[in-house]
Amino acid sequence: MLRYTFFAGLAMLGAVFAACGGGGGDKETATSAASPASQATAAPTQPKDLTPQEIVEALKTSVVNINATYPEGKGGGSGIVWEDGTHILTNAHVVLGAGSIKIVDPTDNRQISARVVALSPCDDLALLEVDRGSFKPAAVGDSGKLSPGEEVVALGFPGTFTDQGSGKLVVTRGIVSKVGDTYDGQNDLIQTDASINPGNSGGPLVNKKGQVIGINTFSFRGTQNQNYAIAINEAKFVADKLKKGKNIDYIGVRLEQNYRGLAQDLGIKLAYTDGLVITGVDTGSPAAKANLGYSDLVYTVDSVDVASVGAFCDVLRSRKPGDKIRVDITRTYSNGNYEDLYAEVVLE
Repeated sequence: MLRYTFFAGLAMLGAVFAACGGGGGDKETATSAASPASQATAAPTQPKDLTPQEIVEALKTSVVNINATYPEGKGGGSGIVWEDGTHILTNAHVVLGAGSIKIVDPTDNRQISARVVALSPCDDLALLEVDRGSFKPAAVGDSGKLSPGEEVVALGFPGTFTDQGSGKLVVTRGIVSKVGDTYDGQNDLIQTDASINPGNSGGPLVNKKGQVIGINTFSFRGTQNQNYAIAINEAKFVADKLKKGKNIDYIGVRLEQNYRGLAQDLGIKLAYTDGLVITGVDTGSPAAKANLGYSDLVYTVDSVDVASVGAFCDVLRSRKPGDKIRVDITRTYSNGNYEDLYAEVVLE
């Protein structure tokens, strides 16, 4: 997952709408037959293809930079202005565990406080709300019509070597490599070779019409051209549920699959490089109430081994809201000592 606590940002698309043309000639009379031309109906006008520069211009007030503050430091991501101009759609991992969330107004760089309406960690989607700002809802396309080889651009606010914690909208260009992919519990993913970097999380993947067809979510470390976005049809399905204000499959933790570098950074004994590391806990969440904490290492949930986030989510999706879930952890202390514990967490 891409963040700039360990990394950086996102933004939304400007609308490009098709005009529909109607055809038809004079009304047919009893004495004259309508000509073929008068019976023909003109095909609806399709949105024209845009250059990358035109896409950036169209979406500059529809893609936003998200700044978040976590107990372990500052970070953030990108977001897409959603439907009515007061909501922002982004990745759940951008805001999970954040103590404060600010949306940067793209017209004057003011930072506007945002609230989490609801989130679905297993779908990695969150819906935010702002009271004001110069935002324009993004035009949304149909990811079901995507085919490999189509040209796309990714927009967002990643940090760069020359601009850490960037406040500038960055565009990268590529093609769709694969559609309908599945990875680690997430379905309907789009693979692209358009570069996605830390800070792009939650930003849009856009087609040549200037329409959002995906939400940039993750790339694989140490590989090239393996970047993934959540297909917008899937994201819209989840977002419609989140509008009701209820979290989905939520206990309030951000998880990352453990690996040697992460274990070293967090002081976890290198003998323990499997399992899942808790890298964020929402204040007041079921996890916080159960005393789960940052850097706890999760091995089993309800006696099921969870070596991946997908396996963890499979357990949560097999339960219903209100169920108690047992989470077994290993906790490492600052003096290097560690102990095995468990917590009972209520699923929302």
